[in-house]
Amino acid sequence: MTRLVIGVIGSAGDTAPGSVVDILDVAARVGAAAATAGAVLVSGGTTGVMAAASRGAREAGGLTIGFLPDADRSRASEFVDIAFPTGMGTIRNLLTPRVCDAVVMIGGGAGTLNELTIAYDFGTPVVAVEGSGGWADRIRSVLHEGRWLDERRTVALSFAKTPEDAVAESLRRASEPRRFTSLPVHSGSAAD
Repeated sequence: MTRLVIGVIGSAGDTAPGSVVDILDVAARVGAAAATAGAVLVSGGTTGVMAAASRGAREAGGLTIGFLPDADRSRASEFVDIAFPTGMGTIRNLLTPRVCDAVVMIGGGAGTLNELTIAYDFGTPVVAVEGSGGWADRIRSVLHEGRWLDERRTVALSFAKTPEDAVAESLRRASEPRRFTSLPVHSGSAAD
């Protein structure tokens, strides 16, 4: 049986400046809902939203995976079951959007925006939790036709009012066929 893989992207900090929402609580609820649904939770594996989502998933009996920016496994959140110490720094932002069936966006700064654009380019559905601050709230104002990051219409963004609704929507959208754009998948050997 193949399990769905839900990614969580968001700030490594504990709260967005000026936010009245506890984004760590939002993240923990996303993690718990994903685990309860039987999905594997993937994140950047460190602090903030990533740690809180992993904690929520772990407490609900789920499996958590983290793609660490450092080459040091000990930098992983204590709630990450499987840590991949990539040593890639922010380049590791490519991994979560590419390996997940869908991604939930909670708040977020520039790194989260980077992961969003990678997901879009790769055709991975993203569901933003409304009211969580950061880019999850700002992105709607710059969308093309209210749904797309640009005119290519690669994959529509979705919005959810609660963490549980965000997970339900991400699970629903995970089965959508992918429409790849500028980030091709290498399928042969380097000698080809």
